Amino acid sequence: MHIDYVKLSKDQPTIGAGSQIKDTTFGHYVEIGSQNFIDNSTIDDYTYTGQFGFIQNSELKKFISMAAMVRIGPTNHPFNRPAQHIFAYNGIGYGFDQPDTEFLKARRELKTVIGNDVWLGHDVVVQAGIKVGDGAVIGAGAVVTKDVEPYTIIGGVPGRPIKDRFPDEIKTDLLKIAWWDWSREQLERNYLDFRLPIREFVAKHLDNLDSKGTNTR
Repeated sequence: MHIDYVKLSKDQPTIGAGSQIKDTTFGHYVEIGSQNFIDNSTIDDYTYTGQFGFIQNSELKKFISMAAMVRIGPTNHPFNRPAQHIFAYNGIGYGFDQPDTEFLKARRELKTVIGNDVWLGHDVVVQAGIKVGDGAVIGAGAVVTKDVEPYTIIGGVPGRPIKDRFPDEIKTDLLKIAWWDWSREQLERNYLDFRLPIREFVAKHLDNLDSKGTNTR
């Protein structure tokens, strides 16, 4: 659960008790809940996780909201081999000193990507190598096994589209506006606009785009 009243740091992530972080970089105003395990990932500006999150080999973009017990990019075992147990490909802990470096490297390079302004509900699993589009919603308990289009609401096991958040023209316009790429100054100037009805927000900020698609306000 995100704690609204915590004053977050711009330059250092706020990391909850008991979390373990390896080979991971953070953007601004990032909040990591308690008892998270995060490895070989990037987590961009304003993204937060709930408690007991598990994130591996993933790229998390901006303004992502995560409930508790979310798992992103779980690594797979080689089930097509004689043994799928870890001893057979990374058995150092068991006294076997010839890890399968090619398999381990390929697993780390298989990236899971979560787009901007995505909401991941309680106990969601997003499988390794999946791409979740900007603005998507993943309902509680869903297991995502296929790529998710922007602004789509997904639910179930395996996860399936339930409906779109907005009509196609609104989705297209929001992707053009890409408010998640605004500077901090732009966010502050336009902060109250995020409470406007969606069509008013889109109309206003489409008008503010210059010929290069950059917001001028």
